[in-house]
Amino acid sequence: MRVRTAVLVLRLPLGQHSRRRREALVTVLRAADAGTPAALRAVARALESLGPETVWRTWAESPRRPWDSPLAAELLDEDAARVPDLLVDAGWYDWLDAHQDELWSLLKRWNRAATATAKPRVRALSRLALDDGNSRDTAVDARVLADAAARFGHPLGERARARLLALSDATAVDLFCRTALKSPEATAFCVEHHLAPTDDVERAVFFVRTRQREQFRALDPDGSLLALGYRGSSAKARAALRAEMTDMGDVDVLRVLAGQRVAQDDFGRLTKRERAYLVGQFTDRGDWDRLWSCTLLMPLTEAVKAVRGCGDDWRPMDEDERGVFEALRGADPRAVADCVKTLSEGSTSAPAPHVRIHLAGLHQRLGAVTDLDFSPDGTQLALVGALRVRRAPDSPDPLNEPVAWAGVVDLGSRTLSQLRCDFPRLLERVAHLGSDTVVAAEKLTYDTAGERLHKLKIHYMDRDGVRALDPEADVILGLKRTAGDRAFVVTACDFETSDRRRRLLVGVPDGFLVPAGLLDGLDRLDDFEPVIAAVDPDGRLIALVDELEDAVVVDLTGSVVNRLDDGSGTLENVPTTTAALSPSTLICCTATGDLKAWHKPLTAKKPTATIPVWSPAARPDALAWSPALNRFVGIHLVRRPRLELLDVPPTRDAPVPDTLVSASIALAGATHLAPVARLSPKGDTLAVAHASTLDLYRLTTLSLRPFIARPMALMAPQNLAQVVRVLGDPALDEGTRTTLTLLRACLERRLSDDIGIGHTRHGAMAGSHEIELGG
Repeated sequence: MRVRTAVLVLRLPLGQHSRRRREALVTVLRAADAGTPAALRAVARALESLGPETVWRTWAESPRRPWDSPLAAELLDEDAARVPDLLVDAGWYDWLDAHQDELWSLLKRWNRAATATAKPRVRALSRLALDDGNSRDTAVDARVLADAAARFGHPLGERARARLLALSDATAVDLFCRTALKSPEATAFCVEHHLAPTDDVERAVFFVRTRQREQFRALDPDGSLLALGYRGSSAKARAALRAEMTDMGDVDVLRVLAGQRVAQDDFGRLTKRERAYLVGQFTDRGDWDRLWSCTLLMPLTEAVKAVRGCGDDWRPMDEDERGVFEALRGADPRAVADCVKTLSEGSTSAPAPHVRIHLAGLHQRLGAVTDLDFSPDGTQLALVGALRVRRAPDSPDPLNEPVAWAGVVDLGSRTLSQLRCDFPRLLERVAHLGSDTVVAAEKLTYDTAGERLHKLKIHYMDRDGVRALDPEADVILGLKRTAGDRAFVVTACDFETSDRRRRLLVGVPDGFLVPAGLLDGLDRLDDFEPVIAAVDPDGRLIALVDELEDAVVVDLTGSVVNRLDDGSGTLENVPTTTAALSPSTLICCTATGDLKAWHKPLTAKKPTATIPVWSPAARPDALAWSPALNRFVGIHLVRRPRLELLDVPPTRDAPVPDTLVSASIALAGATHLAPVARLSPKGDTLAVAHASTLDLYRLTTLSLRPFIARPMALMAPQNLAQVVRVLGDPALDEGTRTTLTLLRACLERRLSDDIGIGHTRHGAMAGSHEIELGG
């Protein structure tokens, strides 16, 4: 709308809420701000006809209020009492946001503080601005006063600082001093007027940050207050403190960063940047004693780099320490860093290090593996599988000859110590009983008409040859080694008898099967087909599962049978065959991907924990208990092959972790549709067979993962014991062995006695006594 049109519209008798009248008023107000005479005259008439409240409210609601315009100058002649509250509040908001001379002149002439509709902070500051600076009656919140005092480019700041000095409000002073750390002007004001926080710890930090050396020395001569303040500061504030301590030059940075005398724990809590700062400080000063005193508290990767900063002619005084020093100095920093990274993180994409054995290279007729089992001592692996089919010349039909093989691979030499290729029927299950004894169970097969071809046998193989054992059943559902000399257990079922007889047979050392009778007399188990889902590490407990019926846990030595889920028949609480037993807990994975746990499974009926972990399509193919890792593991063989470490609550009352899978280790991809995996009795080796290929993964180093990259200050004797156990693994690669040997030497030196931090009179004796802090 043009100005001339707007002037004419304002003369029309339009309603109070007319849109066109408002549009015209806005137009003439903008023109009046620009100094247009006709618009100024129109505004004067509007003040008479519409009233000051309407005119100035409309002007104040503009997104940009030009207080230096010709129209605003008219306000100087306006009676202060007639100025609308809205305009007064708008003036204070604008002036507090940015000082304007013309606006300040208006506010002083009106002499009116912000009204009750304004924010409390604006009301308080407006009263402070109009105060003569000498009155203490104008109450101002400490936070508001401190913020205002920190404004050095605004007239309000001078009044606020005068009030700050006059009131001596400790809270306001503390808040202002915190603000001063970000402002050179505020810092100078504090120094000039001797302002500092009231708390001694904050006061010490403040004196260092504002470079008041004398005041700091008088307050905190030993740096103890500064050390407390440093540990309670944010990472950004710590970085600023380190820079100021460096400039001051005479602050005991080690005492401040690492604390007083609880040296190991305090040093272990330092960040990587803080440790690097200390190393840089000691290196720049050539303080090799104190640098060495910290070296065995650092992460191993940093320790290897730190000793390289020591002078060429410097060595620790103690002979044992000199040996550790030379070992660290001679180590390859890159190789140590790569090894520690691999041991601490692993890889979720590249397969974990493993040994691959091609069985066809051991014997040309060895075909796909159908089952495998470790010997009790974990040094051998029993395997069964299909023989490669040989055909007669010029004939598509296979020769009428054996179809299955059974053998034992010695894992140390990776050779076959036993092999038999004369089994006329396929073998489906195997158990290594130790003492060169293996048992294998035949697979149920049918002819083209669906008729069962033969009565199943179990083959008992030892130094004396092979004997066939008759389980007197139609199908063999389970075969596992148990506690005792060459003891094993067999579960089987007879489909052709009227009562579908279930059989739980115990194998004895001489190769005989003895009925255990433990399942006899159990109610409502007429159709129960007992698959052996899991055996505990001691070989005493077994979990028998029929996923469509029920499940029981059997104590073979005490003849105790516990029926899980109290026979309610609700399948959601029945374990699946994907299960594992620890000394105290049975776990299984359900069809929906939940993990269910029965703590104390000989007495528990219903699951003591149900934890959502996997999706139905991403369930593990096997679960196992690893004594070496002291945890359950999940094994995925087909889709994204991997080993997962599971943090299952150890007791029914223990909290359930937010993430049950604490780590994932990639495995090599399977080359066969039906891979088979077994964990060794100690839980330190995983064997995966796919087709005629055997992959062996050593899991001993996984026990190092939680602590291997941590500062050595935080490593305990039990961590050293774990390192020693891992070094006892003969299959350890040379790079890992070299790095762990170096870590072992460092920990043995550090743990030989308590270690302090600081400097000594006659060289750093980091392992012989507690090092006194310098002062």
